[in-house]
Amino acid sequence: MLVAVIGFSLLPLLVANGGGKESPFLFTTGLSLGTGIGSIIFLSVVFGPVLRNRAVISLIIHRLLSWSLFLVVVNQFVYGLFALSIRYLDVSVSATLFETWPIFLIVLTAILYRDQERYHKITSSMIWLLIMGFVGFAFVTASQTNDFGNWDDSRFIDTVIGLVIIVATILVAALPAFGFKWGTDLSEALPEAVVGDRSPALMEVCCSLIAFCIASFAGILLNGSVGLAMSETISMRAFAIAVVSGALAMAPASISWRAANMVTSNLGINALSYATPIFSLIWLFLFATVEARVDYLVIGAAAIISANLLINFEAEVRFGFKALILALWGCGAFVYMRDGFLQYLPIDGWLWPRETYLGAVGLSATVFILLLTFRVARLSPRTQSEDNRIFALHRNLEMLSRRNLIDGSVSEHIRGIDSAHNPEELRAAYSQAKLCFAQAAAVDHPLSDRKLLADAEAQLNMVAHSRQQGVDFGELFSLIIFGGSTIALAMLSRPAVEGWVAFLYEVFSMLFSAVVVFLIVNVWDLHRERADLVLANRQDGREYGVIFRDPKNRRFEQSVSVVIGLMIILAYAGLLWNKWLG
Repeated sequence: MLVAVIGFSLLPLLVANGGGKESPFLFTTGLSLGTGIGSIIFLSVVFGPVLRNRAVISLIIHRLLSWSLFLVVVNQFVYGLFALSIRYLDVSVSATLFETWPIFLIVLTAILYRDQERYHKITSSMIWLLIMGFVGFAFVTASQTNDFGNWDDSRFIDTVIGLVIIVATILVAALPAFGFKWGTDLSEALPEAVVGDRSPALMEVCCSLIAFCIASFAGILLNGSVGLAMSETISMRAFAIAVVSGALAMAPASISWRAANMVTSNLGINALSYATPIFSLIWLFLFATVEARVDYLVIGAAAIISANLLINFEAEVRFGFKALILALWGCGAFVYMRDGFLQYLPIDGWLWPRETYLGAVGLSATVFILLLTFRVARLSPRTQSEDNRIFALHRNLEMLSRRNLIDGSVSEHIRGIDSAHNPEELRAAYSQAKLCFAQAAAVDHPLSDRKLLADAEAQLNMVAHSRQQGVDFGELFSLIIFGGSTIALAMLSRPAVEGWVAFLYEVFSMLFSAVVVFLIVNVWDLHRERADLVLANRQDGREYGVIFRDPKNRRFEQSVSVVIGLMIILAYAGLLWNKWLG
């Protein structure tokens, strides 16, 4: 995926030096031609025997007229549509909106493969991290224009047209997900003699690239026709640059991108695409004249890198830590730019008197900590009790199933209760477990065995009852009130100081506010914030039991977590140093 990002990042430089803006669709025609040629060469060298097989050719021909392949062909309009959108919108607006496409691609791919359970579940934390990466992309884009876009009210109609075009571009950019599915279906239909000893993932890569090649050559006709219909003209030099760029940059990037998505189970690797503008800026700095706001670039790069590390390295699976990273970045960005923000507030003198600022923040924080301590002290014993009960229940039922007193599938349902994150999941697992007990009760067992089953069922009821006691919103509401007021005091004001003291106050505001956010999220539900489930699959996949995590992996995750946090803190400390002491 990183190879793909580097290849795609060359496109702005190639368009800038090749004349792509003046003839977007004809330039894209050259790109499609070069990309198709490069991909065919790759397929011929790596998968030559497969492509020459008559059975494979027959399968491809029979699958040409399919909606999946048609939608992949439509994807060939994406660069032409993007180039067209910047005629109506500022390039920073178009680029920022366009880079939401990874979210749509990830969701669409997960939907297409939902029956196969091929990819990890898309969690709320992944969505938040993708949004963090997108906002980081917006900062990187703004660093090139010194602004967050030009929304000109006097050109309302042009703005609407541009927005319609860029939304269409976003949707078209997500269509390669259908190419993945087309390739998977084709690979599953290949004869055994063709597959041989090749891995299924490798054959899926081959078949998805076949769909991509077909789409690339169809894109030549489509983009060329649209370009000629719009009376575009392009020089031989510009067309040659487009063809060579497609063969040497876009083809390797597209091949790498598709291979990455087919050989992994984590769709979050697509978040790396947010790093494309960072590499694009590097090429533009080296080979073209470009000016950029370094502070926006640093803020954007910190968001993109942090989001990708959290998604792809699974650093600290707990959402509380991810919330801390999000809060560190967001609070740091606000503190750095708040002098500009707060001058627009309808209040005079937002600077706080120096001698009372810390006292006001400390008073609110004290009440917050008291509420936090009460909640933790109340819920921690309950969480530990639930864990002990679930484990004891599992062991008892494991013993009963070995004696054929109850169906062995009950252990799976107990694990479902252990991993349930919402009332629906809990209710479904509990109902299935109760059904197992009902079936066991229908059999005429000795009195002692019936007593064991009754005791186990009572344990089940206590566990389910404890787990279904939801969040106490009264406590959380109080926490949010005082936590929010503490953050507001720290973030929406500062003492009227300069130099060293101002630098220290702003670093304090960033760190203090981020930690308050972390504490609120971390105690939202202590049970869900456990480091691990009580029950997990054993390596042989036949039983459930306690699993001890690899200490080396644990240390690696914690090290990555610390590095991410320190990276953000140091980045903002450097920006604030330059702001007050530079």
